[in-house]
Amino acid sequence: MHIRAIIGLLLVAALSACGGGSGGSQIPLGSNNSQNSGAGLAGDAPPAPTTARSWKVDAGASRRDGALQGLDFYSSTIVIDEGDSVTWTSASIHTVSFLEGTNLTPFTAPPIAAGGTTEDGTAFTSSGVLAPGQTYTLTFPKAGTYVYYCLLHPPEMTGTIVVQHAGTPYPHSQGYYTGQGNAAANQDLSAAQGSIALFPFPDGGTTLAAGISPGLSSLPPSTASVWRFLDSDTLTNETTITIPVNTTLTWVNESNNEPHTVTLPVAGQPLPPLPGDPFTPPMGIVQNGVNIYDGTQVTNSGPFGTAVGFGSNSYSLKFTKAGTYTYFCLFHDAFGMEGTVIVQ
Repeated sequence: MHIRAIIGLLLVAALSACGGGSGGSQIPLGSNNSQNSGAGLAGDAPPAPTTARSWKVDAGASRRDGALQGLDFYSSTIVIDEGDSVTWTSASIHTVSFLEGTNLTPFTAPPIAAGGTTEDGTAFTSSGVLAPGQTYTLTFPKAGTYVYYCLLHPPEMTGTIVVQHAGTPYPHSQGYYTGQGNAAANQDLSAAQGSIALFPFPDGGTTLAAGISPGLSSLPPSTASVWRFLDSDTLTNETTITIPVNTTLTWVNESNNEPHTVTLPVAGQPLPPLPGDPFTPPMGIVQNGVNIYDGTQVTNSGPFGTAVGFGSNSYSLKFTKAGTYTYFCLFHDAFGMEGTVIVQ
């Protein structure tokens, strides 16, 4: 099982602690979401340091109520001195994880909190899963180059901290890194927005996209992603489709960097806690090998997305009873990834 199979309960706990729900509420944004992508890019380097400094990096970027996601660290590389600290602020759900001194990889390391408040390259050090707006701070007492990862989005989401000897002049100011991060974040969020135009199915048809990203599912992981269900090349907060009774809908994961689910509660009821959520295996009514939904049972696709290590890239469901039904992605429902099916 891919590393993402370890994180289900951790994600649910982290999002619940921050009051996450299944609506489209505004996700707290880091400073990387500024529309002014040029700020600080030409900033002068500060003089040689005399005391330890604190630096800031954004973990991910988010826009349009969580629909558009940038999957990188902004700025991805910064240069500091021994004794300085770095604080990361998460835009959605990410980890900040250092693997030096271990035999772990970004695909085998558990996304749990580990280590203390310093990083010197000798042990596994990690924030664990950070929910939107949460921060994580480390101090770097030893010169060296330190590579780190988001364990929820390997291999695309990686960053580097270069630590110089104490007293070495800094090559750039915080303003430079903030401006550089803004530019990169805006580029990724724009790429996410642009990927919606790649919707590969007939608009308003019976095949929908469960997420989408630049290059669709066939390319290596991108640093941009859309966390929405789409039935056309237009982004809306909640996709609604109207179909006749006994129509089958198919959702295809067009992301190359995220798994998704299609999950329906009993009609008219909230989605109950599911064991292993969001990695609950497929469940629901199956008749003659066909998944059906009549509103009487919780129905779940299980995670799908071949680009991120799951065996299937699509899910089909036949709707056999008239009604209005809401469905969710268990990975991203707290960021507004849900849709509605009206069966007539």
